[in-house]
Amino acid sequence: MDRRPGPPPQEGGRVVPNYALTAGRTRSLRMDMPIEALVTTTELGLATLAGLSPEHRTILEAAAEPMSLAEIGSRLGVPVGVARVLVSDLAADDYLAVHLPLVGADGRPRRELLERLLDGLRAR
Repeated sequence: MDRRPGPPPQEGGRVVPNYALTAGRTRSLRMDMPIEALVTTTELGLATLAGLSPEHRTILEAAAEPMSLAEIGSRLGVPVGVARVLVSDLAADDYLAVHLPLVGADGRPRRELLERLLDGLRAR
């Protein structure tokens, strides 16, 4: 029995190793994003769906509403590092807008981010 993480291959679907999705890259070429970074599809991204790989199309369709890098990895069934490379490629081509979290110079969340998080939790 195969016990590797990720969704099982679907019947009729293609099975592609993770390293093939990123051409063997483990890091993005242009920007490094934290897993909580949010991405949204740009108008250019929506207009360009036809010529892209299934993984890129899935990301652009999912990010029509803001979605975190971690959620994209989960949606694709790939490690976050793979999702990071795919997202950074799309962002470099202006198909995605990346919204980085509010952090201070020390790398810790800024007060306004924590207040927004607290307000969201209270609203639930």
